Amino acid sequence: MHQPQTVHAIEHADDDYPPCNDLIVAAEREFVAFTTTITELFGPEQAMLSADDWLDELASIDCLPRPARCDWRLIAVAALARLTIRMTLDLRQAVTTGRGD
Repeated sequence: MHQPQTVHAIEHADDDYPPCNDLIVAAEREFVAFTTTITELFGPEQAMLSADDWLDELASIDCLPRPARCDWRLIAVAALARLTIRMTLDLRQAVTTGRGD
């Protein structure tokens, strides 16, 4: 199973392009806040799945290398939509199979 690792944005940022540093730091901050919240509310399993969703959403946006151009909340909302769908399907399956979690 995938183990979360701490990523230090400053180590990976391009020092020749300071706006890139800001973008990476902002992304890291939003990602950590998102995954921490999902862990607290829904547990580590959903947090791992939602972290993948968040990263997929980040990869799919057209984000220019200026922090003002990335709307982190939209990425979180899209990842939360995936979580909602996943949990709804799990609930339907539980009801259908009579598990009644």
